[in-house]
Amino acid sequence: MSPEKVRAFPIDRQLFLVREVAAKLGNLHGETATSFWKAKAAELLDLVVGRGRDRMAASDEVRRFFLAVQRELLAAPTVEATPSLSA
Repeated sequence: MSPEKVRAFPIDRQLFLVREVAAKLGNLHGETATSFWKAKAAELLDLVVGRGRDRMAASDEVRRFFLAVQRELLAAPTVEATPSLSA
């Protein structure tokens, strides 16, 4: 197979990376979370462009990654906020 036909695995399907970013975002709030996401999105965009994708396709891939992170955050088990009482 020629090198120009080889395509990198899409970042939104890299489960370890999705879970890692979701875990980090799950512990951040407000401007800190926004800053983290903007920096991570820029880093991922550069990574995907560096793999040979044009900027528009790379932006779409980063958007899909963000949606995967959001799904992971929504699927994460929530910790019970109220203590349970025992009899």
